[in-house]
Amino acid sequence: MRRLHSLLLTLGLLGACGGGGGDSGGSPSVVAVYTSFGSVQCSGGGSTLSDLQAQLLTLGIRVFAERCGLDGFAHASVCGTSDGRIAVFDIDEAQVAAALIIGFALLSTLPNATVTSCP
Repeated sequence: MRRLHSLLLTLGLLGACGGGGGDSGGSPSVVAVYTSFGSVQCSGGGSTLSDLQAQLLTLGIRVFAERCGLDGFAHASVCGTSDGRIAVFDIDEAQVAAALIIGFALLSTLPNATVTSCP
């Protein structure tokens, strides 16, 4: 419980740092972040796009767009191992730090990632 309280306090402070200055003209700078669905070969499973988006929304992170993708890594065809599916969300750059704290990562760190249709 204490850890959750610290996380929420940190996120609140990070949110207070956003905005200010710049010549964006009021338009947020959008950055793509991703996380794994946690699904595996042969049996699927994992989280849904809605579940993962809810993690962001719960922290007050505005999602501008969402899509599915593949991480771009070669995955050996072995049942029970990762299938490489990822969920991608476009969020305000000012809120990236909060997304990183809860386990999301910048899509730019996956140069070979591709967008796919969501099941």
